[in-house]
Amino acid sequence: CKNKSINLTRSGIKSKDIRLSVNGRQEKLSYILKEGDFVEFLIPPPKKIDLVPQKIDFDVIYEDDHIAVINKPANLTVHVGAGHYENTLVNGLLYRFKDKLSGIGGVERPGIVHRLDKDTSGIMLIALSEYAHQKLSEAFKNREVEKTYYAVVKGYTPSEGVISLPIARSKKNRKKMAVDSIGKEALTFYKTVSYGNGVSLLKVTIKTGRTHQIRVHLSYLNFPIIGDSIYSRDWKKYGLKGMGLIAKKIGFFHPVTKEKME
Repeated sequence: CKNKSINLTRSGIKSKDIRLSVNGRQEKLSYILKEGDFVEFLIPPPKKIDLVPQKIDFDVIYEDDHIAVINKPANLTVHVGAGHYENTLVNGLLYRFKDKLSGIGGVERPGIVHRLDKDTSGIMLIALSEYAHQKLSEAFKNREVEKTYYAVVKGYTPSEGVISLPIARSKKNRKKMAVDSIGKEALTFYKTVSYGNGVSLLKVTIKTGRTHQIRVHLSYLNFPIIGDSIYSRDWKKYGLKGMGLIAKKIGFFHPVTKEKME
């Protein structure tokens, strides 16, 4: 059996809708397989999701026939999920760019080649052509895209540092990520720009793109990002409406012209 996963959540399929049989007998999905078992299962077709274009406020920093660069506001989910098909960045992209968006990402993620957490604001790269989507996806996979963030964290940090700690899904809380020896490689660099009043401003670059990477790494070192409701215990203390993390800059080669862009 090849180790391949099916993202049922994105397809709108619930586990109770899947019919599983082992050695000709119907079983629950919790059945523990034994060597030699013959498994058959029927997955119903994905439910059709009709995404509605919506006017969502975001700035377009750059646009041509192949790409767009936007400024994503905080508290805005990038793409749709189960039971959450409206008021996302994707709905806004469909309204703003209409039929220009690349469809390689599927009906749920048109134009999306990378993402930011809901609470993270800042710069995002959007594909407007199929060719651009393919090339940009390859660039992200090959770590050829330079991403720079600014973070305001609790405490006074060293002048600079490198954090190389693997990250995996938390065993205690499935909604969180955590430093774990069995996790995937995660590499974060930071420099302290300034500090005062009990907080530090950091310039952060990442060489990997793990979920919540910056937030997990800094929290693990006891420098949680202020306003982070997931990884900071006293996140309400500073009275922020959002989180002190912004995607400040992105550097890449244009997929068509090959021009270096920042």
